[in-house]
Amino acid sequence: MKKLLTTTTLSAALILSACANDDNNASKSDNKETKFGETLVKSDAGNVTVDDVLNSFGMEEVASQTFELALNKIIEDKYKDEVDIDKIKADVDKEIEGYGGEDQFKQLLAQSQPGLTVEGYKQNKIANILHNKFFSEKLEISDEDAINGAYDAQHILIKVDEEAEDGKTDEEAKKEAEDLLKKVNDGEDFSKLAKEHSDDTGSAENDGKLGIVTKGQMVPEFEEALFKLKPGEVSDVVKTQFGYHIIKRLDKKAEDMSESEIADAKSKLINEKIQENPNKIMDFYKELLDEYNVKFENKDIKEQVDKMMSPIDIQEK
Repeated sequence: MKKLLTTTTLSAALILSACANDDNNASKSDNKETKFGETLVKSDAGNVTVDDVLNSFGMEEVASQTFELALNKIIEDKYKDEVDIDKIKADVDKEIEGYGGEDQFKQLLAQSQPGLTVEGYKQNKIANILHNKFFSEKLEISDEDAINGAYDAQHILIKVDEEAEDGKTDEEAKKEAEDLLKKVNDGEDFSKLAKEHSDDTGSAENDGKLGIVTKGQMVPEFEEALFKLKPGEVSDVVKTQFGYHIIKRLDKKAEDMSESEIADAKSKLINEKIQENPNKIMDFYKELLDEYNVKFENKDIKEQVDKMMSPIDIQEK
């Protein structure tokens, strides 16, 4: 089932980790560096070393994280003169404020991506933009390509829930949505109505704004209605499995979009191309590792990374 709202995108660059371990949790801690040393615990029963901890994770996880960290270092170095990290952080801070501040954003993360911290979200955004730059060059995707296939959307959702004590029947939800649509058409502020009435609590906190939407992201009924709209237009009441929606397409121009928003749009287009030919991405990675003379010093990690980078059809055998 497609989700109605995605609060953050997955970096296309992490496809190797996903191939190696589908259960890999991309949410990291606060990314603070700590010098652990070799021995973590000493006792009469025996010591606990860093190797003990790493072995408890399993080789696939260790190799996956090693590969990801190496990639991030390489790509950050490759584009250090072209990407303004401080500006990205400022854009993310502005995005968080748009959701009602850090406390509210933490709650949203807890619902959508349990375990992901605000700092982890910021680091993911930075990695996403850096990796997008790499893939955009390799796949020849321009900002214009990404933006042309993306829509900036806002909506009001009235849920149908006949089982809940305070839920609405289908008829009640439809009537409420129609009444709200009449208010919108009479000139009342869409953002204010979304904040006060929408049952999609995540987007309601942000005036009903869903951000950038691309084909295949939303349920079909929602997508079909949205993609028919011109900038500034509002749909009729649309029924989906989630309830009844009123959808507005916002007029988002390239010059009005932050680097983070453009990166989100590019991520979705990049992910589509990766799904079409994942083995092509392996070739891009190999070229990058060769360019930076990467050598995995641990034999077991090297073997696991080589396995991860082998063609998908070979991995599946």
